Amino acid sequence: MMKKWLAVAAGLFFGIALLGSGAWAQEFTIKYAVSSPPDSFHQAYADKFKELCEKYSGGKIKVNVYGGAQLGSEQDNVQGCSTNMIQMTTLAVNNLTPFASAVGFMTLPYAFPKIEDAYKLFKHPFMDELNQKIVAQANVRAVSWLVGGYRVFTNSKKEVRTPGDLQGIKVRVPKNNIMIAAYKSWGVNPVPISWTETFNALQQKVVDGQDNPHIVNAASKFYEVQKYITNIHYLLWTGPNLISETYYKKLPADLKKAVDRAAKEAAVYEWGFVEKKEAGALKECLDKGMKMVEPADNEKEWISRAKTVWPDMYKDIGGREMVDKAVAIIQK
Repeated sequence: MMKKWLAVAAGLFFGIALLGSGAWAQEFTIKYAVSSPPDSFHQAYADKFKELCEKYSGGKIKVNVYGGAQLGSEQDNVQGCSTNMIQMTTLAVNNLTPFASAVGFMTLPYAFPKIEDAYKLFKHPFMDELNQKIVAQANVRAVSWLVGGYRVFTNSKKEVRTPGDLQGIKVRVPKNNIMIAAYKSWGVNPVPISWTETFNALQQKVVDGQDNPHIVNAASKFYEVQKYITNIHYLLWTGPNLISETYYKKLPADLKKAVDRAAKEAAVYEWGFVEKKEAGALKECLDKGMKMVEPADNEKEWISRAKTVWPDMYKDIGGREMVDKAVAIIQK
C-alpha cells in the first residue's frame, strides 16, 4: 500500500514538475481565413504570418490557414472573427467598413497620393487610436495593414491623360458609392458591374474601361481586351489583418507580443512582395501590347476634382475626425 501511494505521489510530483517547466504548456490555435486565390498577396501574407507566429511563440501558437474562400467571403470572415468562430482573416478595407466605419477614410480618392503615405500612417501611433474604434465597433483588432497596389485606369479606345479624355469612354466600376462619385467628379457616369462579369463586359464592349492594380490586370488577362493604361493613383488597395478581440484578450502577454511582432514583420514582407509582383505584372501587360500613359500635370486636375467628393462621403465613413487626423499625419 505504501509503495502504491509513493508511486502515485511520485507521478503527481513529476506531472507538476513538467507543468512548471513548460513541457505541458498550453497550445493556442488560430484558424486563419483567406478569401483570395493561393497566388494572391493575401495568401502570401498569411503564410508568412504563420511561419513567424509559430516561430516567435515557440510553437505555443499553431496557425491553420484556410485559403481560397473555404470559410466564406471577406465580410463573412469579419463576422466570423467578431464572434471568434475564426480567429484571423485578411481582407480589403472596404469590406471592414460596414462593421467599423472608422476605417472608411482609407477608401477616399487620393487618401494616399504616394504609397509611402500609407507606410507612414501604418507605422504611426494613430493606428492604435483607430484600433480602439475598430475593437469597439466590430470586436476585431487590426494587427497590421497590407497594400495591394494602385487602381490604375485601363481602356480599349484611346490614351487618357486628363479627366476630359474620359469623355466617350464607358467605364466599369464596382458597386461602390465612393468610386462612382470619383468618376462623376471627372465628368463621366460609370457603369456598376460585378467583378465576375467584368471581363465579358469589356470583351463585348458593354464598357470600354475599368481600374485595378497591375497584379489584377495581368492575372485577369485584361491585356486581351484593353490597350491603354493611365497611371493614376486615386485609390490604393489597403486592407487589415484582423484578429478576434475575444481570442486576443485570452492570450498571455508573451503570446500577444509574438502575434504582434509576427503580424508587423509579415506586413513589411507583404509590402515588398507586392512591389515586386506589381513591377512584374506591369511588364507582362506591356509585353502583351498595352501602352502606359502618364496623367497630365502630375494628376493635379484628377486630384482636385476627386477631392470635391470627400465632404459628401463623411457620413458613410464615420465622420470627418479620422480623416483630418490621417491627413495631418500624411502631410506632416
